Amino acid sequence: MLRPFLIIGVGGSGGKTLRGLRHALELRLQQAGWDGGLPAAWQMLHFDTPIAQDGADYPQPFMPPQNYKGLVAGGGAYESVFGGIVHGKKIASQAMDDVLRQLPDPKRVPVDVTKGAGQFRAVGRAVALSKLSDIAKAASESINTMSDAKALGQLRTLGDVLRAKSEGGVTPNPTVIVISSIAGGSGAGQYIDVIEAIKATAKTQPWAYQFFSLLFAPDVFDQIKGSGGIPSNALATVAETMNGFWTTNPSESTIELFKSKGLTPSYGGARDRVGGAYPFIIGRQNSKISFDNQGEVYSALATSVAAWMTDDRVQGDIDEYATGNWTANVGANKLSDESRLMRPIDQSPPFSSLGFGRVTLGREKFLDYAAERFARSSVDRMLFWHAESDPQFTERTREEWIELKASWALTGFISAARLDEETEERNDVIDALRDAPAQKTLQLEFEKDVLASAGAEYSLDKSGGLDISVWHERLMSEYNDKVERFLSRDTANRQAKLDEWIASQPSHIVTTVEQAIGEHGLPVTVELLNRVGRVVKSASETLTAEAELRRSWIRQLPGYIHEELSRSSSQNSIRPDQEPVDLAIGRIGQAFEWESEARLRDSASALLRELRRDFLDPLRAHLASSLAALQSRVSEQNHSDGRVNEYEFWPRQDDQTVPRKYAPAPNERLLVEVAEYAGEFESLVSSAASGASFGDAMPTVMSSILLGTIGDETVTDPKQRWRLIQSTRSWKPVVTADKTHVVSSPQLPRFTFADQPEVYVDRARVWMLRQGTAFQSYITEDLRTYFDVQHVDPVTFKNRRDKFTEQLRAALGSSEPLVKLNPALLSEVHGKSVGDGTRLVFSSIPFEAGTEMYEVTKHALVTQGVWDDSVSKGWFQDARVDGIEIFAMSGFPYQPFVMDSVMEPIARGWLAESNNVNSRAAFWKWKRSRLLMEAVPADPEVAESIIRGWYVAKALGQLAVDTSDDARGPALSVWDAEHRTFADFPHPLLYPGIAPSNDYPGVVLESLIVAMALISSEGSLRPLHAYHALMELGGAPGQLSRPLSTWIRSGELAGGAPEPDDERAGGASASLSARQDALRAFLESELDDFRAEIATQDARTSVYNYPVSWEIRNEIIRVLGDLRDGVVEIKAAKSGI
Repeated sequence: MLRPFLIIGVGGSGGKTLRGLRHALELRLQQAGWDGGLPAAWQMLHFDTPIAQDGADYPQPFMPPQNYKGLVAGGGAYESVFGGIVHGKKIASQAMDDVLRQLPDPKRVPVDVTKGAGQFRAVGRAVALSKLSDIAKAASESINTMSDAKALGQLRTLGDVLRAKSEGGVTPNPTVIVISSIAGGSGAGQYIDVIEAIKATAKTQPWAYQFFSLLFAPDVFDQIKGSGGIPSNALATVAETMNGFWTTNPSESTIELFKSKGLTPSYGGARDRVGGAYPFIIGRQNSKISFDNQGEVYSALATSVAAWMTDDRVQGDIDEYATGNWTANVGANKLSDESRLMRPIDQSPPFSSLGFGRVTLGREKFLDYAAERFARSSVDRMLFWHAESDPQFTERTREEWIELKASWALTGFISAARLDEETEERNDVIDALRDAPAQKTLQLEFEKDVLASAGAEYSLDKSGGLDISVWHERLMSEYNDKVERFLSRDTANRQAKLDEWIASQPSHIVTTVEQAIGEHGLPVTVELLNRVGRVVKSASETLTAEAELRRSWIRQLPGYIHEELSRSSSQNSIRPDQEPVDLAIGRIGQAFEWESEARLRDSASALLRELRRDFLDPLRAHLASSLAALQSRVSEQNHSDGRVNEYEFWPRQDDQTVPRKYAPAPNERLLVEVAEYAGEFESLVSSAASGASFGDAMPTVMSSILLGTIGDETVTDPKQRWRLIQSTRSWKPVVTADKTHVVSSPQLPRFTFADQPEVYVDRARVWMLRQGTAFQSYITEDLRTYFDVQHVDPVTFKNRRDKFTEQLRAALGSSEPLVKLNPALLSEVHGKSVGDGTRLVFSSIPFEAGTEMYEVTKHALVTQGVWDDSVSKGWFQDARVDGIEIFAMSGFPYQPFVMDSVMEPIARGWLAESNNVNSRAAFWKWKRSRLLMEAVPADPEVAESIIRGWYVAKALGQLAVDTSDDARGPALSVWDAEHRTFADFPHPLLYPGIAPSNDYPGVVLESLIVAMALISSEGSLRPLHAYHALMELGGAPGQLSRPLSTWIRSGELAGGAPEPDDERAGGASASLSARQDALRAFLESELDDFRAEIATQDARTSVYNYPVSWEIRNEIIRVLGDLRDGVVEIKAAKSGI
């Protein structure tokens, strides 16, 4: 099954890559038909110094706030960071000076850490150290989330969608990937401690020893201006990474830093190290391709990590490679290492490299293109459709066009909105509020009731009739007595209709407004609503007048009744069944109708007044503000978060050229070229509109996208449903059917309208990926379908097959590890050639054995020399993929100085800055962030051997110094017995000023760091020869080196070596004991001097002014003591046989 992943981005580069990864995963999963978002078992965290995310130069959206962990509190200064580490008495007193020594002096740091580390990686590390507990807590929460049973179940479901193999219910270990740069201030200073904090959190888990670290080389940043700190940051990071890779037991001060934050790291085991287990360098180029800028590198890595996360076969193969590369493929018998900076028996060089190529249909790229073209077309239509025929406003002004088109659309809009009440004949609202059948029934019932009461049989005269005056009096009396009872029932019926109207009509109006926006654009629609408001106000006033007119008629009811009764020929006795009575009763019913209609118009008038004031006007105001916001957002140069606004680079509706932004990366080969996207898009749009021409189809499709997916049964995820105008709170007016009563809890409506163009991109993606649509079929097409001979005609199939073969070969070539290697140094250091042992990992190739595409693919791989019968068949498996990802990894781990991507920029920086005291001091200012024994690029045993070698060389008189260069300081050298000459240490030394003589041991050891840069600039290992000489003189722990023991026993040195001073080492002709005595006395003197001058410092002196050698005081004291004891204990040589 698919694996849980914890992806950690550290610093700006790590964060940008996470942003690209999130985007790549979303596209990949959407394309696969997955609508569940990113699974919870894939956790991402971005740690960086600033309070808010930076990196606005990278186009992808920033990480969600919950995924970003800014490590500096608001308003925090470096002094607060410093205090958060050293205050609180949590660090053991004996370690405090060592802790302080690693931190930049708070009195001298002017950096505003709320905005970053200022290109000073030691400042960046201090920020991380101050927040170790927060880092661990965030990681722990993410680990718990991705390990949750529900999250793992979701991941299994996703695996089924992506056709990952089932593991029989067994969940594989999580993969942890840390992404950072080695060249910046924050990431480069923090990533090792971030790893250690996470490891401390998960120390009981087996995967805690298997972290991958993907590290951007300094050449990725070659084109950045003002990046003077990159070479020195990179140099320090490389050195500290190497040291950590070979260190199983960090210093006491390092452990105290973690313990002070509540973490209990565990060290000392064979698998323990400081930092990641599998460090990969990612550069800007290899021998075949070169990326133009850092953003392209981030995106390319993000795409490949997305493939890693979504393909279970890739996950297994990369794990297998990593395990083998740093264990099985190393050792002196498989990989030589002439640098001698590590112990070859049980250690390996630290750095590998990773490259990636892909051959793909590029459907996710097309999805991006189509979504942005739809979004640009839709937004442009909303904003500018009023000027479609006159974009330069040569015929009319903008306002004139808006007013003209609003006047054209007004009548149709009012009718469509069902708000037409302008005349007596147009009665949309009152017809909706009138229950006509019920009204008629009530009127008839009322007439009947009035007649029954007024003409009751018992009350008639002996002729069965009544006098006209009696009839008149009785009818008016009955009317007045009964009408309110019937009108109240009428009011109840009208209230029911009013409730129905209020429940449905606002949504209908919004729908009509949405349709108007789609048809006429936002400016015209805003003007329409403005005009509709005036029309509705006029209609409300008209309805009031109509109501009053009807009441004036009612006031004439007595006359109307008398007039009708007067029609009788016998007015003294008018029977109930005679026509005049019937006509008079009709007048009674008519009066009821008039009052009902008057009250209906009262309600409608009040309703329209409220509708205008509390619904239409707020809706118009909201759309007007949304229009202004949308206009601003499409025209602004930068988004509010600082990112460059790319709207202008989105394709327009009728563009036939495809913007360069969609071009494939240098390592990416497309089976459908980007140039074909415009034609493919137009064809699919026509298909979506039942074959209509593109020009006719596009408005229909845009309206469909704009109006939303509410009611679309193919969209099942509620989060993917929308409408153009969303009512977030319904409108509840005051008006009721009874004008004497009002609603006790009225409510004003609220609306939302998307005024960010990116929202329309997301909506377009959802719309295109609806099941069963032409776009969905095209975007989700996989390689097997694309090459299905049953459904592709022979000519098309041949063209596709040939294109695939060509692009696969190109992808193989471009996939080589993304690092520029130095062939000469690779040979000298490791005895290897570029490309030796390169391991390829393929994502699933979905062609079945026996098919033509299987054979085509196999033939291409064979001809490229990458087919291996024992493993290559396993690359083919059933999978739903639209591309094949190729990961190429270095066949062996290497030392960094064979990587020009790493060391060339560093060497250029050092050579440019090293020749005067001030620039040299600036080069190294706040770059080293650890004590010297944890910062030099050597295994701790090797570093101690160098220290021993220094004192042996000093005792034997094999050191030389030239102090004549005031600008560059002392030039030190040591006798190199192997090359029979003096070998130079780096000159100038890596020291901010002129190194004092009593500090040479520490300064020379620290200068091993810059020797790596000199290896690159000189193209050979010669800059290490002096250190090799010290290693030879220092020997192995616990015993004297051969040169020293030979001198003591026989007074002999290798040919050409300088003659030692008799006072230091005794003479060649002296006795063994005399040489022992002289060496013992010299070493004791050195030990006494070192303790007095270096190890013991005045408490009033700032720790920042201590000598470099103070940092290795314990090692030097131990070395001198061991040398002294070894000299005393040595005996004359015996043959042993």
